[in-house]
Amino acid sequence: MKKDYGVALLTDMTCMALGKMLDHAVHSLHQDPDGFFELFIASGMAGAFERKDIITVSGRSGIELSYEVYRRCGLSFERVTPRHMAAQSREFYAGSSLAALQSDLDIPYEKIVRIMPVSGIIAMYESYHSRAVSELPWQMDGDERLKAIDAIKASFPSELRNVFEGRRISASDAKQETHLKEMRLRNGLSQSQLAAAADVPVRTLQQYEQRRKDLGKAQYEYVARLASVLSCRPEDLIEH
Repeated sequence: MKKDYGVALLTDMTCMALGKMLDHAVHSLHQDPDGFFELFIASGMAGAFERKDIITVSGRSGIELSYEVYRRCGLSFERVTPRHMAAQSREFYAGSSLAALQSDLDIPYEKIVRIMPVSGIIAMYESYHSRAVSELPWQMDGDERLKAIDAIKASFPSELRNVFEGRRISASDAKQETHLKEMRLRNGLSQSQLAAAADVPVRTLQQYEQRRKDLGKAQYEYVARLASVLSCRPEDLIEH
């Protein structure tokens, strides 16, 4: 029991630290979330988080950890007064949720963000914030804390869990990928990159790719902009 509690406690600390670090990097240091996370991985800090190195995870605040990322990457930085919020930010929830997922699946952060970039996770805020209970995991004890972490992890697209748990979806198990997703992958673009280039909300793009929304009923401007970025005809993206 002591071992399980210790692991759970370190997971909670990791959630808190990564959430605070991402919040400070974006809102106080004005970093692009995907760019900062690339630095986080390159610095070796991501590996320390994956190992739940207690000195890294519990020895410094998320604010200090953001500066440590810069320091390890050999970048100059200026300490700034952190922004304080009455409620936690989307970036905080994205970071804490990402840490919970990584801990559960035990795979590198680098592999996770290849499939779902941090900006895409941030864009999912309304979905997973509404599903998580009002108290955060590290404010709970026992089963309630585990339920809260599960609620956060469950908010990620099933695509993530399917890939990392080794379940490959065959044609008999699921529908073929949408034309939109096929064209995006063919062009080597992430969801966030395509959404930004076409001026379409990331969440909306995800819903089209997951068939939660019918692209054939979308505003023509959306379809036209997506087709322009993907170098194809608008009708090539529509399901028939």
